[in-house]
Amino acid sequence: MKYSLKTFVRNIRYLARYNLKEMDNKLSSLLTFTPTPTYFLHFADMLRDEIKNDFDKITPPIVKDSFETLEILLQSQKSFIRFGDGEYDIMEGKSIPFQEYDKYLAQTLQEAITSQDENLLIGLGYAYFHLPCNNRVPEFKYTWLTDNYHTIKKYLVPHKEYGATEMSQVYAGYKDYDFERHYALLKQLFVDKKIVVICGDKVLANVQYSIFEGVKEISYIYGATKHAYKGIAALKEQILHFSKDYVLIFALGPAGKALGYEMFKLGYRVLDIGHSIKDYDAYKRNVKMDLQGVAQFFAPDE
Repeated sequence: MKYSLKTFVRNIRYLARYNLKEMDNKLSSLLTFTPTPTYFLHFADMLRDEIKNDFDKITPPIVKDSFETLEILLQSQKSFIRFGDGEYDIMEGKSIPFQEYDKYLAQTLQEAITSQDENLLIGLGYAYFHLPCNNRVPEFKYTWLTDNYHTIKKYLVPHKEYGATEMSQVYAGYKDYDFERHYALLKQLFVDKKIVVICGDKVLANVQYSIFEGVKEISYIYGATKHAYKGIAALKEQILHFSKDYVLIFALGPAGKALGYEMFKLGYRVLDIGHSIKDYDAYKRNVKMDLQGVAQFFAPDE
């Protein structure tokens, strides 16, 4: 870290504005203070403004927003696999509510996220690197990112271009957004295509509106809603019955991403759209996305 005389003088002037004894008393009071997520959100805002000029220049990864991500997928034959907090947890040896840790699952995810194949677009959290954001629950982005930035950084490939993981959950994720434009672009990915949807066996249970309007042909392969990686071999065998002119659509959590990566290496086009099926349905039904609504949306399907 580099320091300048200007920075030193500014810090001295900053300290001179305060009574050190008073500061000590305030710091002592923090020992009995339990911060809330909202506190972290406001603190992060202030901290960013206070120290942004005191650090060496940090170059974040190139992460396209959701619209740019969709345009890339529409204008190319790239495959797309998204990574979020659940995948990072598994890669770091942890289990999540709907997928227990598995060594081979973690290894496949690690290989996928660091792949440098030009035909595979990896999705990262756009909001992780573009704060503040207009997410419905922005404090989660601040707190989770603070705790896990070292993990995210470990799996970044220098100069690689990434897509946005959030493209699969815009209604559940954003307050203000051009939802109509987003879903129109998303639907174009499937128009006149032969697709195979690989998803959890309960994902479609309550879906009233289909995002797959205009497809030429559609088939479904169902995995377990929870801990789907146990059945990965059987799922792969079913997929291999379809020729490579079918587009494989995955909505099967971390297991789907690992399986999708294996099928990509075999020559299939893979689109990991995750929550998009439920997200579009929730938008069409005008589901209320308050804190409870968001929590229910991301809960394991029952």
